[in-house]
Amino acid sequence: MRPERLIAKSRDVVQLVGLYFQTHVAARLGTVCDQPDAGDVLTQRERQCLAWASRGKTVADTAVLVGIAPRTVVFHLENARPKLEATSTAQCVAEAVRRRLLP
Repeated sequence: MRPERLIAKSRDVVQLVGLYFQTHVAARLGTVCDQPDAGDVLTQRERQCLAWASRGKTVADTAVLVGIAPRTVVFHLENARPKLEATSTAQCVAEAVRRRLLP
């Protein structure tokens, strides 16, 4: 078989092996592949509200500390959840801590 033909036939396989290798290395190093950096995805206010939640503050407490309405705190926490692929505020905080997004 000619080399050009072999390369053309195995291009998809080589690409798939490369993707598996990248995923394996990322898992070994503890990094996340093919996801935007959550630090760039979360707004400063979302990180701020998550940081207070990680310290056990309620929505009302966070609102007073940050100087915004309680409903706005809820808004920021709700917006952060899908960005970190979380279904609850507790899971969102845990994921933010795991990704080292919180102080």
